[in-house]
Amino acid sequence: MPSSDYLVFEEICPTWASKLRTSLDNKDVRTLVHDSKYCIVGEAWGYTGRQTGYYIAPLIPLVGCWTCVRFGKAMGKVANHSDQSSVATNLQPVISNFVEHWNDKHSGMLQRPRFRPS
Repeated sequence: MPSSDYLVFEEICPTWASKLRTSLDNKDVRTLVHDSKYCIVGEAWGYTGRQTGYYIAPLIPLVGCWTCVRFGKAMGKVANHSDQSSVATNLQPVISNFVEHWNDKHSGMLQRPRFRPS
């Protein structure tokens, strides 16, 4: 049962939540597949690339999160293997698991400023 501090996807990733509610364009799908800094998991981490250890794998255990890296890869795989019109629907199970992980391990991180790309 979620506590009162439980964050929903719209609070963790407001930009991507909005995109998934409306529709994804080709650029969005490419971002999910190829760009860990600006993907869904990247937004949760403040578009810093920190979840990937700032792109230096040995730093992942120190500053990042292997589980988040795996979620980003899983979301990219779903986006890559889905028809553009079904990406949002197909991502929902992975997003639900990611939100659960985020609440268990990282929810305190949302106190940092975020840059939101257009």
